Amino acid sequence: MRIERWLRVATSCLLAALAVGCASTSTPRSAAAGTLLVVGGGLDNDTRAVWERFVELASARGPARFVVATAATGDEEDEVVDKTEALRVWAPGAPVVAVRRGASTEETVAAIDDATAMLFTGGDQKRIVARYRPDDADTPEWLAMRRLLARGGVIAGASAGDAMMGEIMLLSGGSARALGIPPKEAPKDGEVVVLGPQLGPGMKFQPWVVTDSHFFERDRVGRLAAALEASGRRLGLGVGEDAALEIDLATGIARGVGDSESLLVDAAHLRRRGDRLTGLLAACIGKGDEVALAERLAGDPPPPPARPRIARSMPVVEPGQNRQLASWRLFRVASRPGSGATRLALEQWDVVAWPAPNGEVAFETGAHDDAVQDP
Repeated sequence: MRIERWLRVATSCLLAALAVGCASTSTPRSAAAGTLLVVGGGLDNDTRAVWERFVELASARGPARFVVATAATGDEEDEVVDKTEALRVWAPGAPVVAVRRGASTEETVAAIDDATAMLFTGGDQKRIVARYRPDDADTPEWLAMRRLLARGGVIAGASAGDAMMGEIMLLSGGSARALGIPPKEAPKDGEVVVLGPQLGPGMKFQPWVVTDSHFFERDRVGRLAAALEASGRRLGLGVGEDAALEIDLATGIARGVGDSESLLVDAAHLRRRGDRLTGLLAACIGKGDEVALAERLAGDPPPPPARPRIARSMPVVEPGQNRQLASWRLFRVASRPGSGATRLALEQWDVVAWPAPNGEVAFETGAHDDAVQDP
């Protein structure tokens, strides 16, 4: 078993090096050896598992020193106080430097070069890219972040800080519009309705997956599937609130952190059928679960099984204190062998999911189809 584990890690390291080195010739990604902590949102001060893992990674090579970057956030001062106080709870005595949007290049670079860990707060991911990687170009600040990773540091991001992690990122919008479904009502005067996924260059910290945040809570599986189709990327990672995944940049292995779950979406066999996207695979990722991203990209999974008869409809419940998340329940139910197909009908679009081999889920999504009916 130890030999098998060593071979798996060695293979993943080789595939990760190839993927990172080949992803672009304009950026020094091959030097990366650190960790990304991708947090889906809702990073409250008492989200114990995520904060403890962040501090552990920050302390892996010596005393932790933190930078909090608030470029994405509207009210930066409130976020500075909130995240600084949280770190004082989980890492007592560790220095914390806040870097705001208006900080100079010299101040920002100096803070990052002295840090072992960096945390991007939530808000609007477009602000992060506009400040640190405008026009998809290297900046001194971005290169300092690369140096942080190269020396084994950690970059964490919550919500907007999740969405910006990859080569490309989702900018905004809901699933129906991303799937190309026009609104029922005519646009108001001057309103521009954009159909299709809204994509732009990300911060390019990792080359393997398109990341999305608030995933189950905001029913974003449709827009992630549409983003994979439009970009030609194969893997998507939807991270739920209170959930996180750490990505080891040296191996390309992602591991679940936190008590909530996330979803890996594989578009290797994605096909369009009219207004619907079919041939998709997914896997739920819980605390401690591992996914070898680089290894998966190097392989070719078998096509998903044909959709069986729809056995049930997933009820939609308004989110509340009980967090009854229909999207998460859909994929959990569909991962059970023999459960048949389950349909989740949302506003103008739906998802149908059913069991696939190895505990994964096959699914399709798109505009409501007369051939897809409730049982």
